[in-house]
Amino acid sequence: ATMVVAGVYLVARMFPLFVGYAPEVLHWTAYVGAFTALYAAAVACVQSDIKRVLAFSTISQIGFMIISLGVSTSADPHAGGLGYMASMFHLFTHAMFKALLFLGAGCIIHAVHSNEMSAMGGLRRHMPVTHATFLVACLAIAGIWPLSGFFSKDEILSAAFAFSPVMGWTMTFIAGLTAFYMFRLYYNIFWGRENRTPHDGHAPHEAPATMTLPLVFLALVTLGAGWIPFGEFVSSDGAAYAIRLDWSVAGVSLCVAAAGIALATWMYARPAQPVADRLAARFGALHRAAYHRFYIDEVYQFVTHRVIFACISTPIAWFDRHVVDGFMNLLATATNGAARAVREMQSGSVQRYCIWMLGGALGLVILVFIIC
Repeated sequence: ATMVVAGVYLVARMFPLFVGYAPEVLHWTAYVGAFTALYAAAVACVQSDIKRVLAFSTISQIGFMIISLGVSTSADPHAGGLGYMASMFHLFTHAMFKALLFLGAGCIIHAVHSNEMSAMGGLRRHMPVTHATFLVACLAIAGIWPLSGFFSKDEILSAAFAFSPVMGWTMTFIAGLTAFYMFRLYYNIFWGRENRTPHDGHAPHEAPATMTLPLVFLALVTLGAGWIPFGEFVSSDGAAYAIRLDWSVAGVSLCVAAAGIALATWMYARPAQPVADRLAARFGALHRAAYHRFYIDEVYQFVTHRVIFACISTPIAWFDRHVVDGFMNLLATATNGAARAVREMQSGSVQRYCIWMLGGALGLVILVFIIC
């Protein structure tokens, strides 16, 4: 849980160096973050494994944090400080509702013994506590007022609009995708038709208190964490930063989130999903590409194994084994041969030492005469 946001922390920790010496790098960081957020959100929209949906959701939300840091060099001083604070604020709130989502996913997997949404459906009747807390987390990550995700994500969108209207509308669209895929996940788990067979003869049931009490605690934190005056504790320059809610941005983001939730409700809340199935069939190539993460893993495997390993690493390994090691082995062999050749000179015989000394002296005299 710490490592996935290590990159965000690194950029935030080195923020004074970025701003002072390489502000254009922060801009490129924002563009990479926007691509990452959009890519991960698109992939999450079609995944069937609930933990994979949450994993790509995390990647997308980290993109939001990186974007917020990247747009912090705006000419407007307020907007510049806003981006840094918003990124850390979202890092703070995201930790809580994403922990709630993953722990809720653990309870669900524990109940149905599968990660696939096809093995779920209708669980709200069997797992009321998990259902209620999971819904709170979905509303929070979708950016619905007054949950914590609304406040931190709205600050990110405000910073993005201050940097560029294109960036602001792009992030608003991705926020709508977030609401859509999270409620697609919610409806496929807790509503619809029950497609599973009882495991070991037992129907799904609520998790024990050791699992549900942390869910309730995190749900309560998720409900209230957005009201913390976060800017008074964390800011780019250490000075207190007053959070100012921009309703022109917040109102649009709420409408977009509501539209995403409404679309997911229309497509997935009913037992049958003809609209979703028709869209998957109509855009089959796009659906398959998104399901396979746009073949990023395959491209990575091809580049690493077929190009780097086969074409670069293998020749280098051959050169290392046969040329570098061969040369070093040759030096060792030559040294050993020379040692064996001169070893007889160190016999301990005084007479032999005298012969070698006189021979050496005679050789030096002849060399001097030749040179002179």
